[in-house]
Amino acid sequence: MVSPELAFESLLNGLLIGGTYAVAALGLSLVFGIMDVVNLAHGHMLMVGAYVGILLFAATGITPLLGMLLAAALLFGFGVFLQRVLLERVVDKGMEQPIIVLFGLALVLESGGRIVLGSEPQRASLGIPGSSIPVGPAVLSFPRVVTFVVSVALIVAVWAFLKYTTTGLAIRATAQNTDAAQYMGIDTGRIYIITLGLGTALAGAAGALLSILFPFTPYAGWSYLLKAFAVVVLGGVGSVIGTLVGGLLLGVSENVGVLFIGGGYRDLISFSIFLLVLLVRPQGLFGSSGGGE
Repeated sequence: MVSPELAFESLLNGLLIGGTYAVAALGLSLVFGIMDVVNLAHGHMLMVGAYVGILLFAATGITPLLGMLLAAALLFGFGVFLQRVLLERVVDKGMEQPIIVLFGLALVLESGGRIVLGSEPQRASLGIPGSSIPVGPAVLSFPRVVTFVVSVALIVAVWAFLKYTTTGLAIRATAQNTDAAQYMGIDTGRIYIITLGLGTALAGAAGALLSILFPFTPYAGWSYLLKAFAVVVLGGVGSVIGTLVGGLLLGVSENVGVLFIGGGYRDLISFSIFLLVLLVRPQGLFGSSGGGE
């Protein structure tokens, strides 16, 4: 029998994890909503970001909160390189070719990670002092509170970038109608480069944050890709606010669900939510035509 106090604590901790899930999904949502590309390597890019945080912390003791900046910068550069060298040749030629390219990239990252880093789970620590935070009958983990605050700040920053900057407005215009955007003088090729760079940077940042909370192996990419898909389906493609709400819902569902069916079934919960929303409301709870908000 689960006590109400334990259920309340699991709900709050689920909200905290959900914020980071939302960051993990936001990049996938933006790339799909703006470029019409399903980035099957997104989870593996997140895995790379996690290892950047883990290795930097192990080598120097620098907190993954700063490692997150390095991971985001490295993954942004990787996204720009990927778009210019590979995807630029296949975007706008149907969905199949980008999917094949990105699926192959995911396998390369997973195999490379296994060879270089091994298969043993690794994780980082927050690296800054702090103690658990009591909230009524619940006790919240300090690292989860910190990662939640950072995650929400990242999401708000992306929302403000899309809403108030010239580049953000160009990204939204491209998402709504690529041909019209080109007619208006927007360089959509440059917008695609920025979008993929932003999407991969968010994956890297989310990975570094999650490395504080969970151990990682090179095989973790598929699991986090599934969670990101579930969040995007919940929140609706291209919706920043919807992605945040979707992440919170997934985090709560997972955390409360494992109380009843066990911690080994987190991915089963994510996949069940993914399928249920696809069946009942395929456009998502906050579905829009895409393009960010």
